[in-house]
Amino acid sequence: MGAVQSNDQRLLERILEDQHRKLAPDKNRDDFFTFFAADKALQDWDLDNDEIADGIVDGAHDCGIDGIWTFVDERYITADAHQFLPSRAGKIELIILQAKNSSGYQESVIEKLHFHLPTLLDMGRDEEDLVAHTNAKLLERTRRFLHILEKLASSFPQVRIKVIYANKSADTPHPNVKAKGDRLRRELAKITSDTQADLEYLNAADLRERTARGAKAVAQMVFTETPMSTSLGEGYVCLARLDEYYRFITSDNEALRLELFESNVRDYAGSTAVNNAIGETLKSGTGEDFWWFNNGVTVVADAAQIAGKKIVVREPQIVNGLQTSHEIYSYVQNGGQHRDRSLLVKIVVAPESGTARDRIIRATNSQTQLPAGALRATESIQKDIEESLGQAGGYYYERRASYYRNLGFPLDRVVSMSRLAREFTAFALREPHTALRQSDALLLDDHHYAQIFSSRNDLDIYLLCLEIHTRLRTFLTRHAEDRPLLGDSLENWLYPLAAMSAYTLTRLRQPTQRDLFNIDLSHLSDDLMFRMVGTLEQGFKSALRRNKAGGVDRIARTPDFTTKIRQAVVSQSRYRIEG
Repeated sequence: MGAVQSNDQRLLERILEDQHRKLAPDKNRDDFFTFFAADKALQDWDLDNDEIADGIVDGAHDCGIDGIWTFVDERYITADAHQFLPSRAGKIELIILQAKNSSGYQESVIEKLHFHLPTLLDMGRDEEDLVAHTNAKLLERTRRFLHILEKLASSFPQVRIKVIYANKSADTPHPNVKAKGDRLRRELAKITSDTQADLEYLNAADLRERTARGAKAVAQMVFTETPMSTSLGEGYVCLARLDEYYRFITSDNEALRLELFESNVRDYAGSTAVNNAIGETLKSGTGEDFWWFNNGVTVVADAAQIAGKKIVVREPQIVNGLQTSHEIYSYVQNGGQHRDRSLLVKIVVAPESGTARDRIIRATNSQTQLPAGALRATESIQKDIEESLGQAGGYYYERRASYYRNLGFPLDRVVSMSRLAREFTAFALREPHTALRQSDALLLDDHHYAQIFSSRNDLDIYLLCLEIHTRLRTFLTRHAEDRPLLGDSLENWLYPLAAMSAYTLTRLRQPTQRDLFNIDLSHLSDDLMFRMVGTLEQGFKSALRRNKAGGVDRIARTPDFTTKIRQAVVSQSRYRIEG
């Protein structure tokens, strides 16, 4: 007879069954638990689906690591994000996840991490030696961390490595597990002289509690003076004490409620001149009030109502004031004493329809320079794509991170702006190496962005790109069950196959966008995909014979390999590619 489950375990099982059915019914239970655990482990960073999946390295040759993510000053580092980093940084974080869809913590899990992590995180590691027993995705994600570590060394950032071990246990780890965890922690602390290493154990109760967190439909804030309002639309301007605003932006356990900032186009920039100035104003012990020296914050809400000395707001979103909010949060967390000073708060109830909300977001965020891609979400082409994909293909296009996931839509139907950009690049532009190497640049660089999100493009091309990739992804996942992919990383196969599909389905050497529209998706059969996989595998093996360093991951990211794959496809008579 099996062990008796605790209430927390029973409730977690029901949550997992419900979310598995709604979000990813085609995933097996173990894969879904890994995604679920990653989502909860990374809750404070508010990543979208693709960013979570980007760090999941679970599979063959994963060295006991299920997920790995690098952050610089709380910004997630994508394949090319280092191009857009400031020259100085205050903090580099590496989050490592081990998720077990079972109950009970095991010493062997910690031992495996202890064996592999010091080697993977060694700047002098032998890449060619690691290729033999490490999957390509894990190699690239650890390489990403080491590259950031080296690039930002001159700013002497604090380095934090956090290992999270999640499972469905009812209890905390046995002392023997904790003892081995402590040894692992001490070993990881040697990565640099300024490395802080931690281990966090998430059990059934922890995972259930994190699932229960989330945006409150209603929030309230105590004000110091009666708010002012006008007859032109619904809105209020008021002063709130710093301690009351702190309560407004934090959860019951005093964690910053990141969901309040979903619509804020600016990420928190860490230690900058502006933020340092805000911090110094907060620390000032003079009799001068805080709001005299600060522009305040803007909150957009579905509804707002005065109730006594409180203003109650429904579905609040802080669209301007992220930097101020973070500094107030840090000030109170660090024991700041002058909390009776006031902050200026604007609360605007904008109509659901129309452009008022986006205009408020743009206007309130235009006071300081923003990255090139920060305001893309409000552009008309992005709204048109969201509407087109929803109506024609049943896809939910996330112009803003996590919006549809938080509403419980299936993971494979939720599409981020970054995912669409990469899939368009691989298929429509036939540049799989660019899709693999670039992520942020496709949105931040004006040249890349204009190629992908042009008003001259027929909106149906975006749906076609998604459909091609969905079919290829499904086939590759099934194919890999019987015949593991070289490098054990699906992404390195997916994008090259998408480019190959453009040639094989149009039977043309230089297909135009009009040619792509004439594609019959039923021709992308299992037989054709199997043949393309064979051609791609031969290409990878040929390249590996010449140079094993970096493995499949390095090869797939070179324009030279893209050219060779194209030549292989157009030269083989079985594909019947015409001139």
